[in-house]
Amino acid sequence: MAISAFVLIDTTGNHTKSAYKTLARIQGVQAVFPVTGPHDLIAQVEAETLEELHDTVMASIRGVDGITKTNTAIVLKL
Repeated sequence: MAISAFVLIDTTGNHTKSAYKTLARIQGVQAVFPVTGPHDLIAQVEAETLEELHDTVMASIRGVDGITKTNTAIVLKL
């Protein structure tokens, strides 16, 4: 069963649009949403393992130019 998470993303300056386009091409990112409020973007991510989720967030997402901070919320099953 896949692990689902939402990654709340902050960008710097006018990098929101370019970060959005780059995030949409990352494997494991199911959707990206520009939002209002304290964050600039929210990415919906799926991974098969916690290690894969870690790699997607820490290496792929946080490595995107202009991204300054992320906060990941893993979806719980009730």
